[in-house]
Amino acid sequence: MVHRYPPYNGCPPVALNSTVPHPFDPFYRYACLLTVLAASAIAFWGLGSIPLLSLNEARRALPVQAMLAGGDWLLPRLNGELYITKPPLFYWLGAMVAELRGAVDEWAVRLPSALAALAVLWTGYRVAMRWFGRWSALFAVQILLANAGFAVFARRAEIEMLLTALCSLSLLAALAYVLDQRSRRWLWLSYGLLGLALLTKGPVALLFVTLPLLGYALYSRDPRAWQALRCAEGWLLLLLVGLSWYAAVAARLGLDAWLGVIQGDMLGKMQGSEGSREPFYYYLLWVLGDFFPAILLLLIRPKTLPQSWLQQPACVALLLGVLLPLLAFSLFGDKHAKYLLPAYPALALLLGQQLGALAEQHGLRWLKVLGVLLPLGWAAYFALGEARLYHYRYSALPQIADFLHDHDTIPVYAYRQIDMRTVYYHGRPIAVLPAENAAATLAQTAPALLLAEHDVIAEVAALPGVCVLREFAPYLKRGKKAVVYGNGALCS
Repeated sequence: MVHRYPPYNGCPPVALNSTVPHPFDPFYRYACLLTVLAASAIAFWGLGSIPLLSLNEARRALPVQAMLAGGDWLLPRLNGELYITKPPLFYWLGAMVAELRGAVDEWAVRLPSALAALAVLWTGYRVAMRWFGRWSALFAVQILLANAGFAVFARRAEIEMLLTALCSLSLLAALAYVLDQRSRRWLWLSYGLLGLALLTKGPVALLFVTLPLLGYALYSRDPRAWQALRCAEGWLLLLLVGLSWYAAVAARLGLDAWLGVIQGDMLGKMQGSEGSREPFYYYLLWVLGDFFPAILLLLIRPKTLPQSWLQQPACVALLLGVLLPLLAFSLFGDKHAKYLLPAYPALALLLGQQLGALAEQHGLRWLKVLGVLLPLGWAAYFALGEARLYHYRYSALPQIADFLHDHDTIPVYAYRQIDMRTVYYHGRPIAVLPAENAAATLAQTAPALLLAEHDVIAEVAALPGVCVLREFAPYLKRGKKAVVYGNGALCS
């Protein structure tokens, strides 16, 4: 078989490491220390002090709350309803933290994301230091910390950062086998991590690990890459880990339970809904924005940079780890910026390699200083600005929770819709009444509380026998409000 590359010894074939700083270089040590402080602040500062900021955070926190309250860790539930759209690994981790902590709170459900982000940073640093050198490794970490998407999701109770950690670590473990000539145990680690990624968000994880490996095998014709893809025991481990929960759910509920998930969640997102499809280049714009200003490196040597990357096996593999998922997700109808987050570490390693080369070859001290200042800026934002900036999103939530607690013996309903953040802080499910049944249900249930959000408030006001008990504004958005209505004796 023809080899596109000679055997790879763990270092790029260009001399990037000729001026690697001495281990006791004071400036490098100070830069590392400040970067570690920035990473710690971004991951942990005030992690549990800000209420849930998004609907998706509540969708991840509510199943954790239900697991601790009901004891059923197999079948996640959202507002009292079965919720198997997403696998439960994130919920399990949050529930374990909450179990140890003794309560389900923001800190417990956000900690898995923070720890996953630190795992990405540490692993990326170690790999980049081995492949590209110390300054390239440090720059890669700083680029990720200064990345808006990465920094924000490191502090959110959402599954994207956990998926990012598992996919990027799985890919790097496989590349350790392929490029660094490591033992097959690294392949087993890679497939085990990929199985956990399947337990985090399903088969989409294959697009960030298996697809780039396949692309690299086809491009490089490296037999070790093909061995990695054909590892029978690895695939067996992947299936045992990744499909365990799916099989357990099917055993309890039957295979029909997955038909709605496949049609509605998987196929529906691939096709997208009419009128809501973003343009093909949507993800490219988000990548450019999230990686600014580091992405400007691509403009310094637009002709020679791709050639230098293609001469280095590690860079080729990382480049495919970015471009192939970008292309695949761009073909999907349903697009969200966070979907591409697992490809960000690979791009950060590529850009860090270039920054390290520039800094070492030209002695750009200002570049090294800037690399430290950008993560520190994000750390300052999370420490001082985030709570103030998003105060309108959560200010009404504790007020509503206190009001409902004061009427604890009265049934609570929501008209047509309810934000899951309100349900989370209420602490138990809130039944949603469709428009056609609301009047009849309220007539049979008196007294009762009825929550109305935003645009449906006028419809509730027209229902017979209801009265306004309390208004809350702003509610989740600027200029929006929620109203709690009552009936029966509550209106006397």
